[in-house]
Amino acid sequence: MDNIIPISSLQSKAKKYVDLVRRTHEPIVITQRGKTACVLVDYDSYWGHRATQDEMIYSDWKKRLTQAQKESKRGLGKSLEGYLASRKRSRH
Repeated sequence: MDNIIPISSLQSKAKKYVDLVRRTHEPIVITQRGKTACVLVDYDSYWGHRATQDEMIYSDWKKRLTQAQKESKRGLGKSLEGYLASRKRSRH
């Protein structure tokens, strides 16, 4: 379920909302002048999203995803931190 709050509430209660997002991992939609403006998400969700976007640049991303899901079910998955570290090493 999305939580939706005005930016004025975020300004006055930022710590409360950051703690809520970190604890629940549920995003909060921020509105400004009655229109959606941005989303407050926890750090791990953000980087997971970024990693997904990075993988989707490859034309065989669906095949790679299917293979990763099979490996994960067999307990061969990689943590987000491990994935990001390997990506960083491969770019240098």
